[in-house]
Amino acid sequence: MKLAPIFGMVTAILAVASVHANPISGTISMGGELNLDSASFSSATEVTSWPLVYVVADSGSFTSVTPLSLVTMSSSPWVFSPAPGVALNDLWTVGGFTFDFASDTVTVSGNFLDISGTGTITDSADDSGAFDWNLSLEQPTTGGPTEFTFSAAAGAAPGGGTGGEVPDGGFTLVLLGIAFAGIEVFRRKLGKA
Repeated sequence: MKLAPIFGMVTAILAVASVHANPISGTISMGGELNLDSASFSSATEVTSWPLVYVVADSGSFTSVTPLSLVTMSSSPWVFSPAPGVALNDLWTVGGFTFDFASDTVTVSGNFLDISGTGTITDSADDSGAFDWNLSLEQPTTGGPTEFTFSAAAGAAPGGGTGGEVPDGGFTLVLLGIAFAGIEVFRRKLGKA
């Protein structure tokens, strides 16, 4: 009895069973200091530097990131206004996760600046997820640094799916077809025996 068809079938089934995307889910919150291109929130359009950024809390996929871990921020200025801002890959990186900024909306109200939007978080295994995020700052009253809070939570994926879904481009269907073809070859071989 030839083992090639059996080996082919088992390989195809194992390949189909192992192909999946691991969506990133949960929340991550950060805090720290930033510098804007203007002392007035109403005329600020970009973050020019991030002197200190650290993780405050995390859940879901981010539980491997230790609270108070320092976050590496992009050295490029982050242009957030006028909305939708300028897309920026690698806005921040921490614990094997990287955030790519996609778009935002900006609201200024008195001494408060609130920026919210969407982006994608990717991990070191190239898993990713769509995230809604929010960055809030309050005008410093003592002339000190501008402090901010940032949070990102799994959001709606493009096309209206649930947050964190990652399409595989049809690769799973191709492997499923190969598996079915292998089963048919195996069935025919057994039928002749």
